[in-house]
Amino acid sequence: MRAFSALLPGFGLALLAMLGGCESLQRETARVEGFTATAPGAFLYSAQTNTVMTENDDGAAERIRRDWLADAVQAHGMCHDGYAVDTRRFIPAAEGRFGNGGWIFYTGRCL
Repeated sequence: MRAFSALLPGFGLALLAMLGGCESLQRETARVEGFTATAPGAFLYSAQTNTVMTENDDGAAERIRRDWLADAVQAHGMCHDGYAVDTRRFIPAAEGRFGNGGWIFYTGRCL
């Protein structure tokens, strides 16, 4: 019993390290997005949500999506003087008790 209890703290640290690595990996693989220029100086950006990238509009998942949005605007060579998001809308992929995930759509315009 004593040998088992001596291994427990090391096991806990290893488990935490593995979980930390999984979180960063899931963040990278969870990136499913779309970008469309809808008019000169206007765009529609979409990002898929799931259990890792939840749909809430506060917290880490939303900050990551806003970073992705900024990357997409830059990658498309738009809005050199900045942009504003006019609307944000969540569309669930499935309804009901076990529904999970969906899409968030952002409409925006260049300043």
